[in-house]
Amino acid sequence: MTNDNTIRPIWLIFIGVIIGVGSAAIYFLEVADSDITIQAENPQIMTAGITIDDIYPRAENPNPQKRSYTLIAQDAEIEVSQGVKAKVRTYNGTVPAPTLRFDEGDEVEVKFVNETPYAHTVHFHGTHNSANDGVFPMINPGEEYTYSFKAHEAGFFMYHCHAFPTTEHVRMGMFGAMIIDPIHHVMEPAREYLFVLSEFDPDDPLATFTKFYPINGYANQYMDNPIQVVEGELARFYVMGIGGVLQSPFHVHSTIFKVWPSGILWNEPHYAQTHLIGNGDTAIIEASWKEAGRYLFHVHGIQEERGSMALLDVLEDDSTLKSLEQPSNIPGSKSMIPWQEDLLYQLEDPQIITYDDLGSATAKVSTAHAVSADKVSIVKDSWNPEITESYAPIAVKVKSGTAITWTNDDIVVHTVTEQESESFDSGFIQAGGDWQYTFDDPGEYSYYCTLHPWMKGAVLII
Repeated sequence: MTNDNTIRPIWLIFIGVIIGVGSAAIYFLEVADSDITIQAENPQIMTAGITIDDIYPRAENPNPQKRSYTLIAQDAEIEVSQGVKAKVRTYNGTVPAPTLRFDEGDEVEVKFVNETPYAHTVHFHGTHNSANDGVFPMINPGEEYTYSFKAHEAGFFMYHCHAFPTTEHVRMGMFGAMIIDPIHHVMEPAREYLFVLSEFDPDDPLATFTKFYPINGYANQYMDNPIQVVEGELARFYVMGIGGVLQSPFHVHSTIFKVWPSGILWNEPHYAQTHLIGNGDTAIIEASWKEAGRYLFHVHGIQEERGSMALLDVLEDDSTLKSLEQPSNIPGSKSMIPWQEDLLYQLEDPQIITYDDLGSATAKVSTAHAVSADKVSIVKDSWNPEITESYAPIAVKVKSGTAITWTNDDIVVHTVTEQESESFDSGFIQAGGDWQYTFDDPGEYSYYCTLHPWMKGAVLII
């Protein structure tokens, strides 16, 4: 037999819930149909209609400076680990490239000179327009280009080559750090260091797992040349991840550190024992140690066994550091980055590779031995300049009015572009894609890949 006294309260609760939900639904429908705007209590939360300028207004620099730099694309042979030398691609001869540093609001101009036989660019992370993004145009061998932008956001950024395949260009050494110091955001005085976490394989630039995961280009360099700070002193680490496969869990021993994620100073900092830095991302880390002694910092995982282990000595005083430090852009701070760059140059000992004829990119393929074919393959691995025939057949002949189809059998993007006047241009042909063009006028046509200018072919129309 059922007890009505037990059932009645349950039904009352159920009916109350239904009424409450219905009332809430009616209320929100009315709000949605009105002009009411609900503001988030936390101004850090992005809501509709709020832009980044509302959260972190771009600071007006009362005394902006014009900063000019020159970056030169150079091939070089460097030492990447003790006794191991390798051919690399660089900006200005070292891996990583020189650190660019300026203040928020400064006007920045970077002249880029390409002294290699390959197309390159300089892509800057941060805010700028398309002409200064460093993807288009590609800067061909022997060419120059000037990038200009205003340093809008304070924080820690990077720059790198964005020619295709980008992973190859970056892994082979074309990357560097860019620090934009704040003019209004107060940073405490600190001793500053830069750590760029990368991956490199001298035998295969596209290997999934590489032989080396160096900090600042040279494997385990800080095991023999420890980083030094002073007990009780604040240390600031600018940490950048430029790997292609593995992420970088950056760990510092015997301290809990403060971190600005993605190197953006308007991000809310938090505290961590290890901070995961993604590929193409950065972090600003601050830490201090209460007791003098020898400690470690490294990237957790396979990387620490292949070049990313480092010693950190906490000293009782700064007497041995005074000759190595330089004033930082941040008042009261001491930069050790110039010392790091000097050390890197000594260890890598770059030997620049020069080329007598960068104009070879304009050379044309002869049609004397052209074969009858209306299909051309962009061959596998044609991004590699050691491949002698990137288009196969390299020269073809067809009758006027015939359409020729190019198929991209490589793993990266390519183009088919007429050399002299660009009278025909495929645009980007993705891996596995194809492009067709009909030739109406008899004659000889030479073409190349704008992304990899050593790739050349020819068409004879009869």
